[in-house]
Amino acid sequence: MKTLCDFKRSDIESQIDHIIKIVSKPKFICKKCARVAKDKKYLCKAEALIGEK
Repeated sequence: MKTLCDFKRSDIESQIDHIIKIVSKPKFICKKCARVAKDKKYLCKAEALIGEK
């Protein structure tokens, strides 16, 4: 599975609906690029946001 960190601009345009689901109600942030997601599996260097487990 591709992480958000690896998405190219063309990926974003073609998969916007899927990406919206991934980033809704984020619980994790990537320490590499600062993207956020609801599950750490979508990020390459995930760390829980403050107050999340």
